Amino acid sequence: MSASVRRSVFLRLVTAFVVGFVSLTLEIAYTRVISFKLFYYYTYFVIGLALLGLGAAGAFVSLSSRLRNADTVRLVQGVAPIAALAGVGGYAVVARLAIDVNLIWIGTRWEALLQLLLLFLLSVSITAVFFAVGLVFASLVVNQATQMRRLYFWDLLGAATGCLVAVPLESTVGPPAMILGSLVLLAVLGLGMVLSEGGERWRSAAGAVLVVATFAIFCGQLKVRVDETKTLHDSEVVEAGDWGAVFRVDVVDYSDNTVVHGVGDAQGDVKLLHHDGLLGSAIHRYDGTEATTGRFATDVRKVAFAAVENSAPSVLIIGAAGGNEIMAALTYGAGHIDAVELNPVTADLLRNRYADYTGHILDDPRVNYVQGDGRTFLARSDADYDLIWFVAPDSYAASNAATSGAFVLSESYLYTRQMVETAFDHLTPGGAIVAQFGDFAFDQRPTRTARYITTARAALHNRVDDFSQNIGLIVDYDDTNFLGKVSTIILFASPVSSSTVDRIDNSLQDLPRSQAKYLPGEVRVDGLTSDLITLNDDEAAAVVDEYPFEIGAIDDDRPFFWHFTSFSSVVTNFQRTYEDTEIAIGERLLVVLVGVATLVAALFLWLPFAVTRRRGNASKVVGRSGLFGYFAALGLGFMFIEVSMIQRFALLLGFPTLSLSVSLFTLLIATAVGARFSGVLSHWKQVGLVPVTALLIVLSVLYMSVSESLTDSALAWAQWARIALVIALLFPIGLLLGTFLPAGIDAAIELSGSDEAVRGRLVAWCWAVNGFFSVIGSSVTTIVSMAYGFDKALLAGLGMYALATGLQRVNAAKSNSHVVLAQT
Repeated sequence: MSASVRRSVFLRLVTAFVVGFVSLTLEIAYTRVISFKLFYYYTYFVIGLALLGLGAAGAFVSLSSRLRNADTVRLVQGVAPIAALAGVGGYAVVARLAIDVNLIWIGTRWEALLQLLLLFLLSVSITAVFFAVGLVFASLVVNQATQMRRLYFWDLLGAATGCLVAVPLESTVGPPAMILGSLVLLAVLGLGMVLSEGGERWRSAAGAVLVVATFAIFCGQLKVRVDETKTLHDSEVVEAGDWGAVFRVDVVDYSDNTVVHGVGDAQGDVKLLHHDGLLGSAIHRYDGTEATTGRFATDVRKVAFAAVENSAPSVLIIGAAGGNEIMAALTYGAGHIDAVELNPVTADLLRNRYADYTGHILDDPRVNYVQGDGRTFLARSDADYDLIWFVAPDSYAASNAATSGAFVLSESYLYTRQMVETAFDHLTPGGAIVAQFGDFAFDQRPTRTARYITTARAALHNRVDDFSQNIGLIVDYDDTNFLGKVSTIILFASPVSSSTVDRIDNSLQDLPRSQAKYLPGEVRVDGLTSDLITLNDDEAAAVVDEYPFEIGAIDDDRPFFWHFTSFSSVVTNFQRTYEDTEIAIGERLLVVLVGVATLVAALFLWLPFAVTRRRGNASKVVGRSGLFGYFAALGLGFMFIEVSMIQRFALLLGFPTLSLSVSLFTLLIATAVGARFSGVLSHWKQVGLVPVTALLIVLSVLYMSVSESLTDSALAWAQWARIALVIALLFPIGLLLGTFLPAGIDAAIELSGSDEAVRGRLVAWCWAVNGFFSVIGSSVTTIVSMAYGFDKALLAGLGMYALATGLQRVNAAKSNSHVVLAQT
């Protein structure tokens, strides 16, 4: 191989690496920005836009002979700086666009239309840059189809590197800087391609990089304007806060407000914490005196301490946030407090900037403040507690999706049957689990409370003799509280005694807005929640089945606590008016995204062949339908398996950002290695992908069968040991998955024969099919997981790969018979 050829190959591999790195980094960063700007479920929307742009680029290349025949180095020289500049401008639009997406669902038709147009503008601003980098890689795939394995390896290696650095970058420089920095890198790639050829053009290329960098620095100063529905307003002064890998925290000083949604009733006494733009918690002034603790005398939190027998209880707080519950626990006489908070930004604020403001509460010898995941902490603890307190750890913003493999699930794992079982097993005989969270429409639709009760009932089925004797329910109707109505659900380690009921009754004397809805032997207010507590198993199951919303027990396989509307209801009742915007909007968005992706995919995949037929130069490729089915199955199947596997190990690793980084990096790097060395399969064409698929199914089913027991055992291991276990388990799966796409490209090359134009168009089209069905797969996987669980989603993915293998065998038979092309 000559030096010029080696240089040409090297430049193309570098391009593939940078394109993979930029694509994934942009996707991860934009999911965080959009989750902050809009709402958590729009992260699926961003993932869809990214994949849609990449898929559309493949279809566009299949249409354009000029792009198919273009020299990739020259293409990068022209496209990279333009795409980078447009991308920076697109970020500016995303950052400052004023939008209120809830009006799409609850506004007038004209209001909804306007917001849809604004959402379309936002979508184009995001999709454009993915389309541009997609053009570059699709051109690479077409021009270097015989080098597909090497290109795919370097593309995935770039994506894996992007995944590896994304989480640290989110926690340090923040998502906006990640977006702008990635775009500058894209412009630098164009400059690098110019320098590789020498000449005088480097000056204009360097000037383009300088323009992009200057524009990026300017746009980096722009404040991201959040949706009008959110509680953080553009006009408010943020005195502290930062982007974090979990969610963004903004601190607003309400010292001039006399009453702020019931979280502070004295001037200068409260700082409100907005989690991804939504009011999430607060930091109160505290010094241990009556002046800063008097508010707890009439606070519903006191019920939790009345429920336990020990007057100086050992307390575990899950969801410690700004320390308000630590202050409450100390005020109510706690003897020891383990307080666990997931978000490192919140933890840092309490430990450092607001240490004086909170009276250095974390230095109190009774307090052990831990930044980490509550479930992992409990699994690794040998301690028993008088009170395990789940304090509304239900921020919708928490653990937002950074890629298609990560949904807003981490904190939902705190509400699963397995978590309740673990917590219950850590109680002292006189102890209790207390879960408190807002249930906005309790009197009309107590979905949150009902689901927690059904889950607790399933968890305690083999742990207590009579569930109705080990539970209590209090509802607070304080209208000044930003949570609205607050449910306090108490799960007692032992059957409730009369003395316990008396303590709770006494605590309620100071809480005129709080009502006992159920206390064993004393109070039973008729309604859904009491029925779920007191009816026998069959009767309670019938109530759950007949209820119009999803309130059944959840477990680790299906931890979607907030999924209250079935998808059958969504499809059959696509209304635009809601009493509660929590209900069904996320589900409707997923359904709409599937519909839009399907329509766009149908258009772009049909268009290339329609155009060529119209021009009269079309050739019919025998086996094209088989290729379509093969790449469509890969696009769907990969998303099913990726999401299922990553979520299966997310709980094991505990901290959500660590889970994403380790799991997705391992899967991507293993897939890259599998693709690079998949050529060995060409020596066994008679069997093809059959043994690979068989091994993939065996390993996946094995993991599925042992995952729960393995997780229970390994959660107590050291972090490095759990990371090593996840890598060891995921790597073989990724290795096997990496063999399929190159094998499909090989089949497309064989079926296209010797006609270079047909080959280029067919390879680009196959790439587009895979991209578009990945878009559809990202949303369909979410729907299947929410409706049926991750195990069913994994099985669906394995079915897709089995189908792809069967189609590959059919295409191989057609290729062997030499029936390749036929004139149309």
